[in-house]
Amino acid sequence: VYLLFRADQPDALTPALRQLLTQKAVNYASLEQLLDEVPALPEQRPLKSYDDYLVEEVAQDVRSWLGVSDLTPLGDVFLLLESKGLKIITHPLPADVSGFSAYTNELGAVIFVNSDHPTERQFHTALHELAHLIFHRQDYKTPSEPQGKTLKKDPREKAADHLSGAVALSEQILRKELHAYRNRWIPEPVLADLKLRYGVSMRSVLYRSAQLEIISKTQMGKQMGVLIKKYGKQGEEPTLPPPSRLTRLERLTFLALLTEEITTSRAAELLGRSLSNIRSDLQKWLEENES
Repeated sequence: VYLLFRADQPDALTPALRQLLTQKAVNYASLEQLLDEVPALPEQRPLKSYDDYLVEEVAQDVRSWLGVSDLTPLGDVFLLLESKGLKIITHPLPADVSGFSAYTNELGAVIFVNSDHPTERQFHTALHELAHLIFHRQDYKTPSEPQGKTLKKDPREKAADHLSGAVALSEQILRKELHAYRNRWIPEPVLADLKLRYGVSMRSVLYRSAQLEIISKTQMGKQMGVLIKKYGKQGEEPTLPPPSRLTRLERLTFLALLTEEITTSRAAELLGRSLSNIRSDLQKWLEENES
């Protein structure tokens, strides 16, 4: 199987890493086929340049597709995307690489996320890659050079980042939450509260607030500077706890194991865990079913 990959930093997708991630995606897809799960691709909305109005419009459509109302927090982004049949695979990646995405029409869409990154960044990456699958699917077949001197200036990256922020923090949410702080300093406890309730970084809240002109770009820059001075370029407090539920891959693997569609060793291979670990977890499932 040759997966069509897209990466913001193509050099990071070495042949060995590409092969490893492809195998993980193929394994996941084979499990879906065993259990008659339908692979999915999001609706395509080709976007050649960056159009902020169009991105906001598509963000509303994506929230509707995910079954989330205008004022509702997304919650667990992975769970939402998985509920639509998208495959999310977390895996350790180089520190400066957030993730990749890939697809084939037969296997559906796969989003790979750096498992070493903070939870809110992982959620942002998943939505960022979803945006590329929606806007830039032509790039997966024929990768093109960044449009601009740096990746940051590439309109495709701007569109993907914008969609990610607009899906996580709809315009209605932010105006409701921050109308009292229009053109004022947003206190850090407010940013921290929004982070915990909406699963986004404090910096994303600031960036999105400037995007919607709730605060000025100058003020955003000053507040970003304060956060960077306090926490460094990447870190933030409080930290967002990782999802504690089973992933879709885990649920499907144990379902296939319980129905004897796969062996314990195959389950261990699919989940990248030891045989003893799988046997121990399977025992818990069996005990609960018997009680």
